Amino acid sequence: MFDKQILVINIERGLNVLAVCGIILLLALTFGFQFVLKELPCPLCILQRVGFLVISIGFLLNLRYGLRPSHYALVLLGALFTAFVALRQVALHIVPGTGAYGSSIFGMHLYTWSFIVSMLIVIFTTIILGFDIQYIKPKVKQERFKPIVHLAFALVLVLAVSNFVSVMAECGLGSCPENPTQYLW
Repeated sequence: MFDKQILVINIERGLNVLAVCGIILLLALTFGFQFVLKELPCPLCILQRVGFLVISIGFLLNLRYGLRPSHYALVLLGALFTAFVALRQVALHIVPGTGAYGSSIFGMHLYTWSFIVSMLIVIFTTIILGFDIQYIKPKVKQERFKPIVHLAFALVLVLAVSNFVSVMAECGLGSCPENPTQYLW
């Protein structure tokens, strides 16, 4: 029983690490679009970035403080928020002739991918919540992922601060333009 519990916990923590790394990569990709392709994020895009940051914080809390349903609840709230915002943006551009916002990857725009990824996170997190054995405290402290967790925390912090600075440069202290073309600051 105890060996099975440690195995499940290690798998769960590994999945949390992979999820955080995936979100870090996703947010770095959005910065690539912003700075390399010169595509400024719209207000809905900014909200989707916030949602992904909330998702990553939930997974990071699992890695730092142990696997808890409350951390997964934060992940689910962030993923649902992101999905609703992305779905709103998809609905704005679904009618033919209304145009689209930004470049596409594999034929779909970033807001469509954002919806798909956030719904996959909802499904993934719901499945993970079903493994009750992960919530039993093991007698052996798990230190295996500690350096990766510190690096992930640092990267998420850098991305959060970078997003804040980017939004301030784009929008200033007022509301963001609906279709931004230049930085205000």
